[in-house]
Amino acid sequence: MKKPYIVIPALDPDQHLLELIDSITTGDPEWNHYLGIIVVDDGSRLSDVFQQLADRHRVHVLRHEQNKGKGAALRTAFNWIIKQSDERCSGAVTADADGQHLAKDILAICTCLKGYPDKLWLGSRTFDEKDIPFRSRLGNKFTRVIFRLVTGQDIKDTQTGLRGIPLGFLKQLVHFNSSGYEFELEMLLSAKRCGYRINSQEITTVYEEGNETSHYRPVIDSIKIYQKFLKFASIGILSAGLDYSIFATAYFFSGQVLESIVLARIISGVFNFSLNRQWVFKQGAHVAWDATKYSCLAIVLVAANYGLTEAFRYLGVTPFIGKPLAEGLVFLLSYGGQKRLVFKKAT
Repeated sequence: MKKPYIVIPALDPDQHLLELIDSITTGDPEWNHYLGIIVVDDGSRLSDVFQQLADRHRVHVLRHEQNKGKGAALRTAFNWIIKQSDERCSGAVTADADGQHLAKDILAICTCLKGYPDKLWLGSRTFDEKDIPFRSRLGNKFTRVIFRLVTGQDIKDTQTGLRGIPLGFLKQLVHFNSSGYEFELEMLLSAKRCGYRINSQEITTVYEEGNETSHYRPVIDSIKIYQKFLKFASIGILSAGLDYSIFATAYFFSGQVLESIVLARIISGVFNFSLNRQWVFKQGAHVAWDATKYSCLAIVLVAANYGLTEAFRYLGVTPFIGKPLAEGLVFLLSYGGQKRLVFKKAT
């Protein structure tokens, strides 16, 4: 049966990493669950941990001369795995170096990937314990809600670093542009589009107060993680402002709801399509085909917008108010449609 490599990106690690690898090898002395362990030194400065690891059996140490970010470190390991062309390999199980993942849970995800190598496995923590930091609980809940609204999938732990990734998915992930923590959210957003179902395996929730080996920056890294959705939202706000201005003007002079919506959507749609294509989803080829798909989606959205606006008017709400209310309801449909149908090759 095929087995994965275990991948651990690390920046200035301490004894936690040595203890983790010792626990993994002790927990599976016969190497039944994995092929080897890949540790990526992501530009560490003073740590001598990597020298100690380099002398250990089946531990492969890869190095970045400068810090490039977690996503870049994972891609380096994934490229290494792909180049091995090992027919025994089923993919990779990624884990963090700061002691937040237990060896038994890492081996459990290895077992999951061995048994079901065509699925993306997540080691999901529970966030019900009282000692979990508020920022971690809030961050996970916020990401979970956004992820569910955008993709329709309810993932218990969207921020987990413990993941079992199929070999075929690795070959697509190495072409992603993200280099930091946002790489992991991109992975989840792209899994279904790339044909991989997401499954979860509950793991032990481990938090160490004042953990100095964690390099996650709550504000900066959160912005990077959500930047694609935030970019889309900002363009959506600008497009909505343009759309409403044109609609209000046309409706004021004509009194026709449908004609005013269509005119507003054509003009704002060109604006929205151009910016989303180049700035958010970064799709750079086949303009005519992308535009055709976008136009088909726009027709659906116009119909939904018109139906909702008319429904509000039936309830006594003027179109000047009903129109923006309808826009809010179709916004998430627009994002999901553009990501999964119009710009689905983008990474």
